[in-house]
Amino acid sequence: MSLPSAPTLQACLDARRNNLDALRFAAAVGVLLSHAFPLGEGKGTVEPLESFTRGQLSLGRLCVAVFLVISGVLITRSWERTPDAARFTWARVLRIFPGLGLMLVLTTLVLGPAFTWLPLRDYFTSPDTALYLLRNFALNAPQWHLPGVFEANPYPLAVNGSLWTLKYEVGFYLLTLALGLAQLLRKGMVAFGLVGAATATFVTGRLDYWPELYLYFGGGAALYLWRDRVRMSPWVAAACVVGWLVTARLGHGCRIATGLLGGYVVLYLAFLPLGPLADFGRRGDLSYGVYLYAFPVQQAVTALLGGPIAWWVNAAVAFPFVLLLSALSWRWVEQPALRRKDRLPAWAQLPGPAVTAHPATPPPPPGPR
Repeated sequence: MSLPSAPTLQACLDARRNNLDALRFAAAVGVLLSHAFPLGEGKGTVEPLESFTRGQLSLGRLCVAVFLVISGVLITRSWERTPDAARFTWARVLRIFPGLGLMLVLTTLVLGPAFTWLPLRDYFTSPDTALYLLRNFALNAPQWHLPGVFEANPYPLAVNGSLWTLKYEVGFYLLTLALGLAQLLRKGMVAFGLVGAATATFVTGRLDYWPELYLYFGGGAALYLWRDRVRMSPWVAAACVVGWLVTARLGHGCRIATGLLGGYVVLYLAFLPLGPLADFGRRGDLSYGVYLYAFPVQQAVTALLGGPIAWWVNAAVAFPFVLLLSALSWRWVEQPALRRKDRLPAWAQLPGPAVTAHPATPPPPPGPR
């Protein structure tokens, strides 16, 4: 009697039930836990995964990889199914900027005044206060500090260090859009990009984070483009985990393995039948809110408790407040914004270049876009 063959990624996507929301939430919480070490115990504190991988990868960086792998799948699918530049761009704007804008306003106008040691007049008239809001919203040259805020913390002069990844996320959205418009969002082009990114990551670290992070996003995109051939096998997933562990302990190639092997593991877990986890996001997707609010709340907890404090104390005290802020952000800002994705603003209703659509496919499964 032969064993049933593993389902293809295409079949898994068509099945509509998945653990993507649960994985995204777990990744956001993982970033919070990773940051609890330096934010609670001090700059330079080494967390367990960083020690295990010989400094190659922290838990926070691994969780960013999980986000980007999932994003690579969903964003590539989004363009294939609706190859319309205006609708694609508008959906991405609504996903990123309303939640980001609210968090920055609350940070600048509520948290900053509450924790600065400066007189409020000096705080509000400092150019850095306005620049913090504007630069971080524009995702260009992020500014980490607010005047007089968290300067005595074990990890000083950083109000929200999580924001550094957003410009790369948006950059990959724009790359997908450009390739889509040029009709180059194809297997060969994505594979070429992965080879180039792996080479650049291995040879030099002087190209900012673009090559490394493209390994994760591009890895997800590649798996999606080969979805009719990729089978979700537990044996392949186990082999990928073993390969990743080897690179981790050798001290070389762990980030490349995370992109080229880890993406498969992420998607295997995303479509593994895990019962209730498939309905995890039914009442809301809190992952983005957790990612946005965790760092400033954790800094506030350390300041209020007179840090340094143990990492687990920082995480345990901060988590309920982060969860509350994330739920409020989803309920009152992110969800209402996403409901407007089919109502294009005037600027987005101008005629654009015609793009050949992908052959008709079933409607996308629920989950983050």
